[in-house]
Amino acid sequence: MHRIKSPDLKLNKCTVLVVEDNELNQQVAQGLLEYNGAVVAIASNGQEALDKLSRGEIFDCILMDIQMPVVDGLEAAKLIRANPQWPYMPIIAVTANADQQYRELCRSVGMTDFLVKPIDPEQLVRIILKCLSPR
Repeated sequence: MHRIKSPDLKLNKCTVLVVEDNELNQQVAQGLLEYNGAVVAIASNGQEALDKLSRGEIFDCILMDIQMPVVDGLEAAKLIRANPQWPYMPIIAVTANADQQYRELCRSVGMTDFLVKPIDPEQLVRIILKCLSPR
């Protein structure tokens, strides 16, 4: 695993919901996040993420894959933003599609930031910390 060298880049028990349908990608994201101090929960699609939030599970941020079965990441982000309980929940889009138009699409549905696969561990931690800093 890749531990971030800088001490100011620690996730310090930050709770992250990883929403990803690919089991290997789930394991990689969970390993990177836990290795750098986060507490991780997994959802295999957007509906599972919505169910966890509806049950009152609390997360500091969500890493949301875009292309998933059942409810995709874009629709899940729209539904999260539409709920008055979670208007400021940081949602970080995770996708292999890196073009500017796609980034704008993710922002238009309320995603907070954007991370391109394959995930760079240091960038992952920096983006999470950036999303959490105003809170």
